[in-house]
Amino acid sequence: MLILSFGLPLLLAVVVLVIGWKLWEKPRHAKPPYWPPPVALGLGVCLAFLIQEGWPSMPLSSKWHWLLPTTFAVTIIGATHRAFPRRRSLRFIPELATAFIAAFAIQFPGQDSLESRLVIGVATLLATMAGRTFLLRRPSVLLPSMAWLIFATLSLLIFQTHFAKLTVIAGAASMMAATIAVCVLVRRPATISAGSSNVIGFLAVILAACGSAYDIDRNIPMTCWFLPVLALPAAAIIRALLSDLRHKGHSFVAFGFVALCCLVALVWAYLSVPTGSTEVPPLPY
Repeated sequence: MLILSFGLPLLLAVVVLVIGWKLWEKPRHAKPPYWPPPVALGLGVCLAFLIQEGWPSMPLSSKWHWLLPTTFAVTIIGATHRAFPRRRSLRFIPELATAFIAAFAIQFPGQDSLESRLVIGVATLLATMAGRTFLLRRPSVLLPSMAWLIFATLSLLIFQTHFAKLTVIAGAASMMAATIAVCVLVRRPATISAGSSNVIGFLAVILAACGSAYDIDRNIPMTCWFLPVLALPAAAIIRALLSDLRHKGHSFVAFGFVALCCLVALVWAYLSVPTGSTEVPPLPY
């Protein structure tokens, strides 16, 4: 089951990337289209959900099932990102739409208040806009590499809440982000658009919000959920402050900062979980 849960989404992501970049490889050194990375990641996460849970009933029987339709909607936004107006006053419409979906289309337990929704929406907006800043400056491999680290961290945090299905989905997202990073390195030239940052920022916030919502015993401090998500906009600020360094220099600093935030979150969560806490919660876990 684990082979299917990780292997099929990973295979789908690779197929989308290869087909998307190969079909438009004319002339040979022309830039590839921008839609394959966000579609590969978004559809891969949707497939991972379907393998774990199957097709959800309508109306949705469990609140965490909102992960499927919202991820699909954000994938469409990411794939069509370049079709939106680029004028200064309208260029952030995709990010605002993604933040609205994250804040008001999802109904995780205990996060129905207006304050909780605003926090999720603002965090999504910051994460997606930070991802866009990483794509405006090279190397383009930096964003999917950081996404791999963030999703892997969230998967380990969710694992400590005994939410096995969401753990696998987050782990599959991490593997697909790593695959995108490798493909960006191999494929020359390779381009990742701001649509990728939409999907990555959305998934980072939503996976963290879902994991914290289903942490019934509150064994993991809320700060541990915030750290991997806020690491992305914080790293963007640090990178901007270090603009005098060479590209490789401030890229290493930004990646190192994200890695530090993820490490602190994991260590903090590990120390916070009570010793001998092995009881598995009831469904839908």
